[in-house]
Amino acid sequence: MDIEVRLLRSFVAIYERGSLSRAAERLACTQAAMSMRLKMLETEIGAPLFIRHHHRIEPTSKGSELYAKALSVLAAYDEMLSSTRSQRPRTKIRIGMPDDYALAFLPRLIATMRDRMAETEIEIVCDLSAKIAAALQRQEIDVALVTLAAAPPSARHRLQAQLNWVLDANFEVESGGTIPLAAYPEGCVFRRTMISALETAQRNWRVAVQSSSHPGILAAVRAGVAVTSMAAGTAPAGLVEVRGNDQLPELEPIPLYLLSQGQNAGTAIRRFEDLILAELETDGAAVSPVSAAP
Repeated sequence: MDIEVRLLRSFVAIYERGSLSRAAERLACTQAAMSMRLKMLETEIGAPLFIRHHHRIEPTSKGSELYAKALSVLAAYDEMLSSTRSQRPRTKIRIGMPDDYALAFLPRLIATMRDRMAETEIEIVCDLSAKIAAALQRQEIDVALVTLAAAPPSARHRLQAQLNWVLDANFEVESGGTIPLAAYPEGCVFRRTMISALETAQRNWRVAVQSSSHPGILAAVRAGVAVTSMAAGTAPAGLVEVRGNDQLPELEPIPLYLLSQGQNAGTAIRRFEDLILAELETDGAAVSPVSAAP
């Protein structure tokens, strides 16, 4: 049994409007045409769909059952038409970076693409740098900005970024001078840089809060129970960035790597890479090809 979509639309209109005349007005046809469509559908179904009263119609149990299924069928049909109609081609760009980089860099980066957003779909993946690099190797993303201990094979550019301490304005060092840290899990370049600086300065430290998510780190810092480190200029509003003071030693710069699919990347992806580099250079980061990195 094949049922025309037009008959299903007419049935749904009758069901929702409660009368043939109001359904006909909704679909811009005559009441006689609407009545004929209902009769054809009932013939196909093999059962009455409505009980006729003097000034109204009432759905039968079969009618109520068909209504729920008709809505699903029509929704799927409309979605199919929408996705297959002729549309302007769109380029999809999949970009990955840690949360803090996304919060700091992406708003301005995407704003520079405002005029091209009609032709571009951007998918943003936020995770730890190691996981982002692995996702790029699996070709699940196209371009990434990460901080790793060493340049991976997919690295195209190395950026040198200043690292600052980030803390709440009311933060106070613990008794005994111990510095409580909010840090990502072991293996994180930020974590290692903080610990190395504190040990070189012969300062006591402890990891007070560990989290693999940026919101988890920030929650501890905003609560004033720990300090963390972030690339200069990336701290969110309400927190203080400190290059160094009598309690917190100055941190060494960190490497940021721009990863991509290389020659496999299309023109749109390479253009997006150039936008990232230009944005980071505007922020004062020193950019060099990976082959020239020390």
